[in-house]
Amino acid sequence: MIGRKTICELLSLSESKGVIEVSVIMKILMLSDFYPPIIGGMERYVLLLSRELVKRGHEVTVFTVGHEYSSGFTEESGVRVIRLQGFFQKIPFLFKDINKKYPPPFQDWLITRRIKKLIETEKPDIVHANGWILYSLLPLKKKLRIRLVTTLHGYSLICPNQILMNGSRICNKPLSTKCISCGRESYGLVKSFFAYYAVKLNVKKLKLVDKFIAVSSFVKEIYTKYLSLSDEDIIVIPNFYEAKKEKSELKYIGVLPEDFILFVGALAPFKGIDVLIDAYRRINTETKLVLIGHTHPNYSYNDSENIQIIKNAQHEILMKIYPRCKFVVIPSICPDACPTVALEAMNCKKAIVASDIGGLRDIVVDGKTGMLFPSNNSNKLANAMKYLINNPKECIRMGERGYKRLVNSFSVENASKKIEKIYQNVFVK
Repeated sequence: MIGRKTICELLSLSESKGVIEVSVIMKILMLSDFYPPIIGGMERYVLLLSRELVKRGHEVTVFTVGHEYSSGFTEESGVRVIRLQGFFQKIPFLFKDINKKYPPPFQDWLITRRIKKLIETEKPDIVHANGWILYSLLPLKKKLRIRLVTTLHGYSLICPNQILMNGSRICNKPLSTKCISCGRESYGLVKSFFAYYAVKLNVKKLKLVDKFIAVSSFVKEIYTKYLSLSDEDIIVIPNFYEAKKEKSELKYIGVLPEDFILFVGALAPFKGIDVLIDAYRRINTETKLVLIGHTHPNYSYNDSENIQIIKNAQHEILMKIYPRCKFVVIPSICPDACPTVALEAMNCKKAIVASDIGGLRDIVVDGKTGMLFPSNNSNKLANAMKYLINNPKECIRMGERGYKRLVNSFSVENASKKIEKIYQNVFVK
């Protein structure tokens, strides 16, 4: 193992000579709220990045919240994974989903103690935090002289409810007392109250982060504005995807229509379900509409003759459904940070009709890889869907261009090189 002093000398020398790639092994500690087998955008991000960094010669340890069924230490594809419960994970009634017990939006002293012991033992060169687990690390930052990088996967560090919405509009007053009423539906009044004050009181501590990575230009814009950060504090590196061909063989196909448009996401109004259904009903077409996703507390949708709803499908099944659809619609009202759904659709060479909002603007090239429409506008959405239905050859071409864009702009290989460079710059800072 190359020592810290040697690393600094090598990196400083390489910078002075203008060298972009440096073969220096670094010890990286990844902190993440969750990690597979729990699946989500952030979990896939940490998984793919950790494995790619190992391929590039680095030593990576992931520390994440564990549960009764997945606690302890494992090694997966060269990545050391440590799953340990915090104090709050031991209180079952705090969580609606007992399989997804989030770290709190404030310091969990038990998690802090375990991270401290791990850092003192492993002596990582860089700590890369993802999610609310960051709050349990920040009290250790100065004392242990931690070099800290944080990825902003969404808006959770300024929005306790995480979706940056006030009713049907993007919230323009985050960290105000309105957050309490916004979070009441998801958390209940008491937990929403504590989540709001915890996030608000921790804002100043975010100055301790050495470098932020935003997954889209919109995420950077929001955090720069509301945290008063400089342009250099945040670097945009989009979410990435491991491009591969998906097999379309599917026993499940018996319950699917032959010709359909596909929506994938939370079955909730903030994902634009109401807008999509209204737009679809404006179109005179034999093409069906299939909605796939997890139910939400205010879920209120039912199957009809032309609209089929599949609830809580496993990801493996979903990935076999994508290739069968005509195109994918992402009609979000909320400003999705950098939705994995879009990357999955591109991987399957599907054109995308998406809201012109949030991180979708960075992913979908209007008129080239899909079509963008004004958010919450069912008439414009109907026109876009009608165009792709009536122009099947162009729909296919858009899907092909989307796949090429995925490979060129959203590969884990390219992203890992950029993130590695950030580690190096933070280390020698």
